[in-house]
Amino acid sequence: MMNIFSVLYCEIRKVCRSKVFWLVFLVFALAPIMMGIGTISSSGPNESSWQMYLSQLLNSLSGLGLIGYTFSAAWVFGREYTDNTIQDLLVKPVSRGNIVMSKMLVILTWDILLSIYMFAIALSIGGFMGLTGWSSALIMNIFIRFFITSLLFIIVSTPGAFLANVSKGYLAPIGLILIIVIFSSVLASMGFASYFPWTIPSVFLGSGFLSFSSILILISTGIAGIAGTFVWWRFAEQQ
Repeated sequence: MMNIFSVLYCEIRKVCRSKVFWLVFLVFALAPIMMGIGTISSSGPNESSWQMYLSQLLNSLSGLGLIGYTFSAAWVFGREYTDNTIQDLLVKPVSRGNIVMSKMLVILTWDILLSIYMFAIALSIGGFMGLTGWSSALIMNIFIRFFITSLLFIIVSTPGAFLANVSKGYLAPIGLILIIVIFSSVLASMGFASYFPWTIPSVFLGSGFLSFSSILILISTGIAGIAGTFVWWRFAEQQ
């Protein structure tokens, strides 16, 4: 039976060979580029600062992170159904747990790379524009908050993977994202952002702090998505 490393290697090859993988990187690069253009248009390159520019980058993560990370989680699992490769995968001498674990590791690595890549593009664009107020402490502080917020969005993206398996594709998770965006706006306006899993990362983004209840909700959501996916694959032949 194939071990976890062999399965992981196969999953990495499948994802990296897909056009979707590189297209998502392109989308994540567009955000800092468009922000750079907007910054110059609104205040001019000599009047713009790193603080202003990177603060806008943080704000853009709320929408892009929710959509991008949920999509990547849903696509890695959902493509097996849309490409009609799920049955071939199920009959291979491979542990179902290893399959799910390898896919989860690929999703995590992909999302972390997207986060670092987006921040690196932002720094390159900011340097090209000649922004003022560079400070190593400022850059590090914003990067840490940016990276932690990214991890929080990655945690709450796991239900997208579970829904992709239940719905046998990745269209349903995309619909879920649209519903979440609507609920996020409504609940945030009502003061419940700290209790809705998909707005909790934005709460941390704004305050740099999370209450115990928010952390518990966040972790529970992530575990539920992962556990549900493992259980689904455990009984995949009966689905």
